[in-house]
Amino acid sequence: MRIFTTLVLAAFVAAGSGCTRSNKTPAGQNAPAAQRTPTVSVAGGDEATEAPQRAQPPSVALAARPDAAAWATSAVDDRSFGAPTEIANRAVYPVTSRTQVDVGPLLALDAALEAGAAEVREREGGGSVNQLIIENKGKVPLFVLAGTVVKGGNQDRQIGQDFIIEGQKTTPVDAFCVEHGRWNGQRNGQATNAQFKASDAVATSKVRAAGQYKKSQSEVWSNVSSTNAAHNKAPASDTLLATIDDAEIARERTAIAAQVDGALARVNPQGDLVGIAYAIDGRVRGARWFSHNKVFELARKKIIAGIALDAVTARAEARAAGRPLSTTPAPPASAVDAFVKAVEAAAVAEKRNTAGGNVNEYQESGQGYGSRTMMKGGSTSPGKPTKPVSVDVLSK
Repeated sequence: MRIFTTLVLAAFVAAGSGCTRSNKTPAGQNAPAAQRTPTVSVAGGDEATEAPQRAQPPSVALAARPDAAAWATSAVDDRSFGAPTEIANRAVYPVTSRTQVDVGPLLALDAALEAGAAEVREREGGGSVNQLIIENKGKVPLFVLAGTVVKGGNQDRQIGQDFIIEGQKTTPVDAFCVEHGRWNGQRNGQATNAQFKASDAVATSKVRAAGQYKKSQSEVWSNVSSTNAAHNKAPASDTLLATIDDAEIARERTAIAAQVDGALARVNPQGDLVGIAYAIDGRVRGARWFSHNKVFELARKKIIAGIALDAVTARAEARAAGRPLSTTPAPPASAVDAFVKAVEAAAVAEKRNTAGGNVNEYQESGQGYGSRTMMKGGSTSPGKPTKPVSVDVLSK
């Protein structure tokens, strides 16, 4: 496969100079152990970059929903947004689909790192703020979520786009700094050896949008700082991991994640579940879904942890500003569908051939941002079903 060169992000200055370089040692904390996630392994599936997508109907027929009026069904890829489950200041909506597409085997980056089947490291020659290197040592393609926070190296980063890395490939990937005051190989008093570990949660929606969609390093820093301030965290290097890794915040996130999982567990059959949407303080914040239930399961824990982090941060921001917690009712499923359709109606503003096994398409409306991740080759073969491996919609 021809390897495409990643685009240089306009918001960055010369490589290696995007973050303030400081000799201060950050007051970071140890991250929770990475969650092991199962491999997507479908009988007869070839490597994702070589095989066309094949339509695979759900193995269990979905009975007529007695609450059908509460579900908002879109004609686009037969997705449905389920009725909200309200949990304090947040609401979650299951995303289901009856026309799923098997894209072949994939492995989550977190699981590969834990198993020693992948490495995330700095570029040779001292590193580059806006780019990291991911090596896939195994034969199964890796799936990397935009907003994945990795800690270590010369500074903590977030991955800037959904990414697929073919088996036994080493690929550069866009990244944004989420640590403002460190550029050295020591983190928390220990040598990083220019390598990274993955956090168990994606970045907050504001931090992720600033990087993934706005491509603004300054806005990433600003949102990292405001997030830490809301949680009364003041690390020497102003790293987002000070909030993500905090033990008390992690306990809150875990409790919320368990409630969200409980809501998703009520979807029947579970094989139709392909994603999740959510609202906070009565406002739709985002939706993320995938071509197949098995791909969603790879990302499920990390996405739910990110939603929980958003909810905890919203409460912290309200307390810091002296505002009461919101009592605005959750929007209906139809409001989520309308929000998503408004973004999807916008013209594709950018199509990026990544250096990995995917092409990403970006859209923007007055309400939010959207992206679709398509596999190179297989997903665009004539006569074969075309369906994004992942779809992300995020509010402004």
